[in-house]
Amino acid sequence: MSMLVGRDEEFAAVRTGLAALVPRQPTIVEITGDPGAGKTAFLTHLLRQLPSVFHVDLAAHRWTPAALARLGRLSRVRPVVAVLDDAHRAEPALAALRHLLVDAPPPGRLAVLCAYRPRQAPRGLLRLVTGTGAGIRQLAVPLGALPEAAAEALLPRVLPATRRATLAAAGERLPGLLAVLGAHPELVDADGILVLERVVELGSSRCLAGLLGPEIDLADEPTRRILHTVAVLGEVADPGLVAEVGQLRCTATVEALDQLVRMDLLRYAADDIILRPRHALVRAAAYQDAPAGWRAGAHLRADAALRQRRADPRTCGWHLLRAGATASRFARVHEIARELVTLDPPLAARLSRLAVTLAPPDDPVALGDALLTRARATAASGDLTDALGLAQASLDTLPGPDTRLAATVLRAELADRLGPNVPVRARLAREHTTTVRRLRPRLSVAQGRLAARDGRWGELGPLVTEIQAAIGAETDPPLVAVARTTLAARAAAHGSTDIAADELRAAEALVDAMSDRALAGCLDVPEWLAWVQGVVLEKADALRHVTRAVALAREHGQAHVLPGLLAGQARIAAGSGRLDEAISVAIEAERAGRSVGARRAVTIALTYRAMALLWRAGPQAAAPVGEEAVQEARHEPALHDTALAVLSHIRFAQGRHTEARHLTGTLVQPGRGQLRRRDLQPKWLAGHAEFLVAGGLPDEAYAWSQRAEAAAAALGLEIRRAEARLATAQVLLARRDPVGALAAAQESIRLFTDRQADLSLGEAHLMVAGCLDALRESGAARNHIHLARVIAERTPSAWLRQQVVNAQRRHGAGQRRWAVVTGPDLTQAERRVAALVAEGLTNRAVAMRLYVTERTVEAHLTRVYRKLGVSSRAALAALLRDGGGAVPPGGTPGTG
Repeated sequence: MSMLVGRDEEFAAVRTGLAALVPRQPTIVEITGDPGAGKTAFLTHLLRQLPSVFHVDLAAHRWTPAALARLGRLSRVRPVVAVLDDAHRAEPALAALRHLLVDAPPPGRLAVLCAYRPRQAPRGLLRLVTGTGAGIRQLAVPLGALPEAAAEALLPRVLPATRRATLAAAGERLPGLLAVLGAHPELVDADGILVLERVVELGSSRCLAGLLGPEIDLADEPTRRILHTVAVLGEVADPGLVAEVGQLRCTATVEALDQLVRMDLLRYAADDIILRPRHALVRAAAYQDAPAGWRAGAHLRADAALRQRRADPRTCGWHLLRAGATASRFARVHEIARELVTLDPPLAARLSRLAVTLAPPDDPVALGDALLTRARATAASGDLTDALGLAQASLDTLPGPDTRLAATVLRAELADRLGPNVPVRARLAREHTTTVRRLRPRLSVAQGRLAARDGRWGELGPLVTEIQAAIGAETDPPLVAVARTTLAARAAAHGSTDIAADELRAAEALVDAMSDRALAGCLDVPEWLAWVQGVVLEKADALRHVTRAVALAREHGQAHVLPGLLAGQARIAAGSGRLDEAISVAIEAERAGRSVGARRAVTIALTYRAMALLWRAGPQAAAPVGEEAVQEARHEPALHDTALAVLSHIRFAQGRHTEARHLTGTLVQPGRGQLRRRDLQPKWLAGHAEFLVAGGLPDEAYAWSQRAEAAAAALGLEIRRAEARLATAQVLLARRDPVGALAAAQESIRLFTDRQADLSLGEAHLMVAGCLDALRESGAARNHIHLARVIAERTPSAWLRQQVVNAQRRHGAGQRRWAVVTGPDLTQAERRVAALVAEGLTNRAVAMRLYVTERTVEAHLTRVYRKLGVSSRAALAALLRDGGGAVPPGGTPGTG
């Protein structure tokens, strides 16, 4: 494809001007444009197309009086075209050109084609083309950026259309730059940014070097060195730094920079302080022009200078990487690599690989440290399997005790994220025999966290003393936070909820006091804290910590912890009734987990996605996800139990009651509760009781509901007591004891209130309505149906809405409309706030329920008052109460 595509209008303008030449009235045609606009190619093509009647003089920059006389004589015979290309560099010819056009105009027909860069045009040239007088005709032909379609047409057709569009934008749609990108499209990444490292890998390129053209040859040696220095430094090229890295005096550097600006190789940035190459490709060409050995030394000097200025470690790391093994030093490379693990893991992995090659061969401690840093960076980059091998390689070098412990803990955590690995846990336990005494508390905290997370309380018990010693040292806030959280999990599992709450508050204070930068280096700490808070059902605090940690993991590229954090967020959202959020986050967690091989996170994400789907869309949508979760968790007993429990509820909602009872029966058999998720045992027992009721076995179900209540009382978690009481209410109602059932259901409502358990609270209201209906108190029953409907309106649960619809129909309310709170004038957020306020919650309680600030609640409530025409909370509650029941659109069949 010709580089002249898209210039038809400009060619037509010049041809028209040349066709209109008249004697004794010279014409000057200005062809202007930035470097790369294709001025020389334009002239060359134009002159080839001129009719034979024209005489073309291509040596205008060597004009002499004899040449001028010759042109004058020729213009009488035929039209003459004189060409002055790169006029911004042809200052000696300007005086002759003025004499030819102004002082002694030729008698015939003459045109001068003058091509130049406006930024570099000398004053004499500008005066010539703007002030030549009335006797000279002027024609301006600017060559700007090509149209998008024309620019993309200049690139190879084998490239995809989106790729051509990216390259056209990177080349600013200028033909000269597009010629380079067409030859080397690999220099630009998917975001349209030129990657300088690819320039280094490219090797010598005539096309890339041609960008500088004769410009670099016109520069003297100091100016050329300064250009090379700016190419090495890039965005941080201020004059002082350039002088230091280029090893020139400041005065010589300033003079060279001024010269490069006049040559338009450098341009000032928007702040008029920092100088940058006029285009990234120009920087690439200058970088390639610099000698390789000099470049390595310049990168090393740049790192030293930037270190003194406390520059971004990523910039220093890039310079060290480019300096390579021949110029860099181990200590400096390893230092930056460790710092970059939480800032730029891929760069840290590359630097740590360089550090391994630079480590002294007779120093196993240094080699072990470098391998450990590489393992951490590789894990953060998302390659957990390679990171596991590197952690083992670090151990094999016989490193120092601190590195040995850190590598052992990292290896155990990576193996745990990849899936169950008993030998690794056993090795972690054996480290107690070899670890020095001062490090044993740290080892015990790591071992205790893994044991607590799986409910292996027998392994955790002997470690408590050393975990408490780690807390007493108070020298490492992240370590203390993990230790306190581990003890909180143990206390909660043994029913000491007050102790668990105290430990969690202390751990939470430590995490809240950490800066984002510090927390980014230990994101497993808030991950563990949020997990235990979710177990103890402090969901608001858990969501706050996990949300902060997810944001930091994304910002700092910590791919190894992101799947676990997202899975925890999905778990909390599902338990809080935030079903749409739980489903979307679980899908993201599963995708992230599979990308790095984190099987545990994948299992958790699938489990809680199935739970959310059951509530949101019904059992048919949830069943395949629940089955996949059970299959994925088959090698992890604790996660397998949770997945089985969710699948049992799905089977029950499908009407497969016998299978549901069988599944929960495997969960509640004697002895299993001591080894696995004790915090969930009351919930599983209650579910088993409900399934027995549905199977027509109320007496047997009653025994299981009493076991559920006893387990919940021992655990000390009120929401587990609420679930057990709700199951008891259902059993008692089936045994025709509506009075006892009503008392149990009412207590469950009290316990569910303000526990971020809207879905269960809605179920409890419907159970109370059923008990009241059995006692023939229809008016009171309808009130509770109304409260369940209000909850259904603010949640996306199709299942709960259908239960409300069924209850309304049983009470003859099926034809009544939905409350005005669902009106189209209110946003979804405003409807939720209005419904909660109508229940009697304070602004603070509403804020805690919806995870927003009180100010946000006040703003929503103000708009609700205005839209609904009420002025008080009582009036709002009355309006919603009088709105009556309704059937929501799109309801699904009941789930059981």
